[in-house]
Amino acid sequence: MCGLRTLCWLRGDPEGIRVVRALKDLLEAQDVTIVLPEPGSRVECDVAVLGVEGRVLSLTVRAQAIVDDVDAWRALFKALSHPGGFRSLRVGLDPGVTCSIAAYADNILVWVEKLDCRSAGRRIKWLVEVVEPRRYNVNVGSGPGLERLLENLVEEGVEFNIVPEERTTTKPVLSKLREHVKDEDILAAMTIALTH
Repeated sequence: MCGLRTLCWLRGDPEGIRVVRALKDLLEAQDVTIVLPEPGSRVECDVAVLGVEGRVLSLTVRAQAIVDDVDAWRALFKALSHPGGFRSLRVGLDPGVTCSIAAYADNILVWVEKLDCRSAGRRIKWLVEVVEPRRYNVNVGSGPGLERLLENLVEEGVEFNIVPEERTTTKPVLSKLREHVKDEDILAAMTIALTH
């Protein structure tokens, strides 16, 4: 995806609304506009995401492309990566008392979260399933809490690279998202994700 993209979210189902609201602010900070149209309105967009059967909003739409998937998360990621899908997913994990996770699909930050380190492997597998990248890479910071996290990744069968964590908090990735992502551990996970 390059430049500004406008998505029309035509799903009126509760899961569809929950999904788009979960990522709306993060995506809009990266120049992706998500339109949640009112019934009966007229909208224009690059990609329209259709509603699930029986839950389609009544409106007039002008779009360059249509995405349709029963799974709301997969529908969102298909719309973001239209037409060719994402080439890569880069995941960064900052271990600690809780693990911070950041995931970039190509050049878009699509996921940030703090979670129990014992859930990290499942979350990564889920992200790979719904983002559907051609390839993925998982980088794990070498800080405190590393052992517990690695045990979980091995149990879940997730391949990973261990990368130096020094300066990920004091010199995090330069990004316009710094104004939207204030948590130092999430910033560290973003930096770890982008480490080569």
